[in-house]
Amino acid sequence: MNDLLESHSRHIYLMPGEVVVANQPVLVSTILGSCIAVTLFSLSRGIGAICHAMHPDRSGRHHDLRYVDTAIHYIYRKANEYGADADDLEIKLFGGSQVLATDRRHPGNLAMGRKNVARAQEVLAQLGLTIAKTDVGGSRGRKLFFSVLNGDVYVSLLGAEFEGV
Repeated sequence: MNDLLESHSRHIYLMPGEVVVANQPVLVSTILGSCIAVTLFSLSRGIGAICHAMHPDRSGRHHDLRYVDTAIHYIYRKANEYGADADDLEIKLFGGSQVLATDRRHPGNLAMGRKNVARAQEVLAQLGLTIAKTDVGGSRGRKLFFSVLNGDVYVSLLGAEFEGV
């Protein structure tokens, strides 16, 4: 983990409703429960983007990055402005756990985590983007590190060891 931290010029902790789009070696970390994170990475351009979204639909809030649809559209647009295009982007999706006991007691209801994952998949498909890797669902939160240096994402279920994705 120390090598990972030392190989980046900056470390940013991403809060819900925030995004990072960068073209320098930045390491972004966040913790997810029912929230989702989407990463976009262009190796040829050295551009990376990540969002941390809490709710599936913006419900009329056009610029609120706490919403999955708004946040994904925003980071995709910014990555394009930095010079990346859809054919060059590697997309990864994380989070969407059922961390609340009420979500697990009513399995017929589509829990917030599942709604967030479903909405992210829908928006990415509408943009013509293919998801390369996912680590979603379950009943435990996740901590992740996203490297804008190389697009790698390291994920750990809360209480477990980190794994590269």
